Amino acid sequence: MKLDIFEYVYNKGLPGEWRVEECRLSQTNLIVGKNASGKSKIVRAIHTLSELLSGSGSLAHQPKSYEWHLQFDTAPHEQKTEYILKIEKGLVIEEKLIIGSESVEPLLDRSKSGEGKIFYKELNQKIRFQTDQTELAVVKRRDSIQHPFLENLYQWSNSLRFYEFGTELGKNIILLPPFPPDRKLSKNEIKVKDYRSVVAIFALGKQEFGNPFRDAIISDMTEIGYQLSEVGIKVPSSISSDISAADSSEEFLHSLYIQEADLTSVTEQAEISQGMFRALSLFIQINYSLLASKPSCIVIDDIGEGLDYQRSSSIIKLLIDKAKTGLIQLIMTTNDQFIMNGVPLEYWSLIERTPGSAKLHNIYNSREKIEEFEFIGLNNFDLFTSEFLLQKEGDEEAA
Repeated sequence: MKLDIFEYVYNKGLPGEWRVEECRLSQTNLIVGKNASGKSKIVRAIHTLSELLSGSGSLAHQPKSYEWHLQFDTAPHEQKTEYILKIEKGLVIEEKLIIGSESVEPLLDRSKSGEGKIFYKELNQKIRFQTDQTELAVVKRRDSIQHPFLENLYQWSNSLRFYEFGTELGKNIILLPPFPPDRKLSKNEIKVKDYRSVVAIFALGKQEFGNPFRDAIISDMTEIGYQLSEVGIKVPSSISSDISAADSSEEFLHSLYIQEADLTSVTEQAEISQGMFRALSLFIQINYSLLASKPSCIVIDDIGEGLDYQRSSSIIKLLIDKAKTGLIQLIMTTNDQFIMNGVPLEYWSLIERTPGSAKLHNIYNSREKIEEFEFIGLNNFDLFTSEFLLQKEGDEEAA
């Protein structure tokens, strides 16, 4: 499934209310805006809902009021999936799933009490159910035989991947739980959705896919200007110096290392520059996801943070090429000039921040203005600094 329309409200009707007005998304999206305009809030709201829908999140950590309204695969209209969720103080007060046109009856509809109706395929009718107020019905009622229409929503949420590029992306977590040579790693013991688990994810990827997995990482790193001949895991030097020859290194903790083509010795995880490690971590995890689970959506906050102009531009081009295959939907945020100039305006969503809300301007609601700006011939960053898209009719003359 592809997320086409996203709406979100936080603390509705209260002094701290904040909302995302109808946000239309493409296959590739770059959300741009000034600091504190709501870029990170938007992508974290998408990620939070994906965690709830996959069963890996908890309503106990949602003490405020939240509303989500999502629409997937809106064309053709008959296949549109619409999901509505409203939460107050950790309790579900409304939940609804509709597939098809707006005139059809919801396949799932539950109220504040937790009581609702859901369609049963075998019976070809709706039956009543009761779900705890602290639980989502789409999670608790999952049944691929009786309610197959819930599976696509689960698959979308479970395969969504979220990365905060401006963080260390696992660089500070250099140790992997020991894995003896006679036992294989299990997906169940590795948090593949946690981007901080990059060492474990690499080890799992090598185990499952072998050299093609490693080669894909090296290829991506080379594409953005890092000439690597090897990527692997090893016992850190700070630990291996204390290991006797009789000990098996497989029983000790491990970290990543790289071999740069123009260097004679390897560079261990602790010594890799932060910018380089962010790119390495991202490519390890994206390539694992592509090979293992075919992710529905990759969300990256502050893409390119810490990289120079050339590598920022290259990483964006590479990610957009991956999205063009149709295997993933790509949603990124930035306020970086290099990134903005490297991403075509057709992928932009520029945030207009007003008190208590964020509205996104893109080709769906501002196509004429974008085409007018492209005709002027300025670079993309000028669209951001000039606030050209945010000007109302007559503003240009007044200015």
